[in-house]
Amino acid sequence: MLIFYADEYGDHSMTTAKSEPAVLKAGTSEFFILSAVGVRDTSRKPLAEALFDIKRKHFGESVADEPWNASEIKGRFLFRATRSVASGNVLASPASYQRLDSRAKVDGLITDLGLVFTKYRPLIFTVAVDKRELISRKSTTHPLGAAYAYIHQRIALTMEKLYAGDAAIVVADQQTQHEAFFRSGGLHASREAFPLKPNFNLVLDKPLWVDTDLSSWDREIIQLADIVAYTTAECMKRNSPPPEACYLWEQIRSCLAMNWSTGRILGGGFAVHPKSAPVPAL
Repeated sequence: MLIFYADEYGDHSMTTAKSEPAVLKAGTSEFFILSAVGVRDTSRKPLAEALFDIKRKHFGESVADEPWNASEIKGRFLFRATRSVASGNVLASPASYQRLDSRAKVDGLITDLGLVFTKYRPLIFTVAVDKRELISRKSTTHPLGAAYAYIHQRIALTMEKLYAGDAAIVVADQQTQHEAFFRSGGLHASREAFPLKPNFNLVLDKPLWVDTDLSSWDREIIQLADIVAYTTAECMKRNSPPPEACYLWEQIRSCLAMNWSTGRILGGGFAVHPKSAPVPAL
């Protein structure tokens, strides 16, 4: 079985300002991004332990006794820590990042995280929903539905064609709004709107929600999906991959699934919805 750990960037609100033509309301993200990092169930334990060992190495042995979120690894924390030490400061929060008081220490953490991608070679899918384009097209597509439908489609197709019909599940942080969407049948409706319909029975219908306060292994691995989602957002904003090491783009790119028809990551591991939306030069 493959386990796909999912995380998101941005919100899925389609609230618009009172203007013509319609535009997203101020404070609403332009993109909703969903990223899934897939590993074999047999890799779950060693991968989680490897990530925790990295925390102990760079944040100190005391992380085992501190609140988990004090040493949580996120894409935005890696960026902020890099920016802080570049200006002679340290990142004050989360608390464990205060120990990264030099560029060499931040670079060391980033290097070790990159090696995790290199060693474990997770299968990565990430989709960016351009909400501006949906509004301009007057589309009624729900960003959350479009993102999960695409991720489920690619996972199901991969399991069907490459893994002899093996099964997959998606694991994500508990999201009350997402749960309500799935219960309403929103995901099923979104999947039906896609022209390509692989055997969706190979993917559990909705994510397994984990509580990061209680989880152990899974909360560590979800951190990788957060990094991917954050870097995907930066690709969309810049219209090209970010060259800074803190985004781990080179390591992520090597794990993104390929489009079997073109041999490229676009349309495979990296997708933009709707198809009429601008795509970054990857």
